[in-house]
Amino acid sequence: MKQPLQAIKSALVNGLVIVLPAWLALLLLLICLLFPSTLSAQEKPGIETTEQPATLTVWQRDIAVFRVSIASLTPEARRDSALQRISDLPKSALYDTLRMEKISLGGIHGVSFLSGKRFLFTLIEEDADQDNGVTFDETADEVLKNLEVLRRARLDQRSLPLILRGAGISLIATLLLAAFLWGLMRLSRIIRRYFIRRATKIRQLKRNELDLRPAFLQISRRITGFILSAIGLTAAYIWITAVLAQFPYTAAWADVLGHNVAIVGGTLLSGALSSLPDLITVIVLFFLTRGTVRLADQILRSLESSTDENEILARDTARATRRIASVLIWIFGLVIAYPYIPGSDSEAFKGISVLAGLMISLGSTGLVNQIMSGFVVLYSGAVRTGEFARVGDVEGTITEIGLLSTKVLTSKNEFVTVPNAVLISKDTINYSRMAGACRTELATNVTIGYDTPWRQVHELLLLAAERTSGIRETPEPNVIQTALSDFYVEYSLRFVPANITRKGAILSALHQQIQDAFAQAGVQIMSPNFVAQPEHPVLPVTPKATGG
Repeated sequence: MKQPLQAIKSALVNGLVIVLPAWLALLLLLICLLFPSTLSAQEKPGIETTEQPATLTVWQRDIAVFRVSIASLTPEARRDSALQRISDLPKSALYDTLRMEKISLGGIHGVSFLSGKRFLFTLIEEDADQDNGVTFDETADEVLKNLEVLRRARLDQRSLPLILRGAGISLIATLLLAAFLWGLMRLSRIIRRYFIRRATKIRQLKRNELDLRPAFLQISRRITGFILSAIGLTAAYIWITAVLAQFPYTAAWADVLGHNVAIVGGTLLSGALSSLPDLITVIVLFFLTRGTVRLADQILRSLESSTDENEILARDTARATRRIASVLIWIFGLVIAYPYIPGSDSEAFKGISVLAGLMISLGSTGLVNQIMSGFVVLYSGAVRTGEFARVGDVEGTITEIGLLSTKVLTSKNEFVTVPNAVLISKDTINYSRMAGACRTELATNVTIGYDTPWRQVHELLLLAAERTSGIRETPEPNVIQTALSDFYVEYSLRFVPANITRKGAILSALHQQIQDAFAQAGVQIMSPNFVAQPEHPVLPVTPKATGG
């Protein structure tokens, strides 16, 4: 017993989720369409009178408009008087013939409307809407027609077969609406299950830790709910219009709903047709821009994939140029297409443009500085990806060069991001740029006392370099004397590493070999400085030589 009740409850809840937004929107639409006078200004343009026109409305139908006063009777008083006479008509008056008689009294000309011999009201020439080019005769004929329509509607309302027929049609329309909304609910479930199955099959929605499937399902549900709600709203609107049209008393409301929908639909259709040429222009510009972007992308990708360093654009420069060119082409295309975008001349578009310009103006100072610095780094060619360089206090392999920053991987496996504005403000040492025998040299210095022959020091330093792995034999290491200080001579061993990225490890191994070579030869390294020469050389206790 619980399962059927649970199923019914679930169906009602899901049905309300789909139908309730449509009914709320429909209620608001009905208020706007049926009571437009409460939402608009009371004065109508083109009427240059000091009195407020009064409309005679009976059974939701506008019969006549009184625009001027007659003697002491204001338009409102004339309307109320006419409404009272029509309301006081006996039921037998519905079978009388409606007619009008011309009157002329004291310079006032008009017509009186009668039901049989019963006077209803008078309409004078000043009541015609002359500002809109409507003549008095046309106005009188229209009022007589409205009275005839009112008489026939009141007669039809007394017809029991007609009422029963309208009730039957309304019941059938209600059942059809309920079945249609139930079908929408079932369709919503089917579409939801389809998107769930589809999301599990689309592998592109999940990349490593990034899973876009929940977002895809959420967006699909929102779009589906919006479309089905719009369909439900349309069906409910048609149902209300059809039901109101079945009864003479409410048929006028159905006419109002249909007339307003026709006006709205015509306005939308007219706007869409008028915007069609501009929309076609935007589509053509879009495809032209996209084709230009793809052409530039293919050309620059060929340079980016090239290993020839003598190309017009280096790999990093070609990659950045490809991205910059794509952005600039799209911006150029947007600027050209902007005047043709439907609604671009509206106040909303202008407000968005002002807001976007203000945000860019306030927040672009630092960004523009970084981007211009990125241009300098990219197109100056100071460093490129894969090269080993020193940027300020950061030394390592360049992994990426962007418009805003440069990524450096140090020998400690530290991933350092250096802003381009900082990079161009400091000295940059590129160890990988020189090729062949002219590669970048490294140097290490030692200080030896004057009592040690300089030739022996040279031999020991070259012996240490020979024993150290990772030092190129060509060009050969060499030793120069850089300073003759008060207590010692400063020697500099210069060499070319086989792999500059192992700079730290090679220098560490070389220092070990220098210490071992000098200890084996009994030569004291004058670091730290001595105030007085010791009696015996300061040497390691148990020196051992390690092979290169």
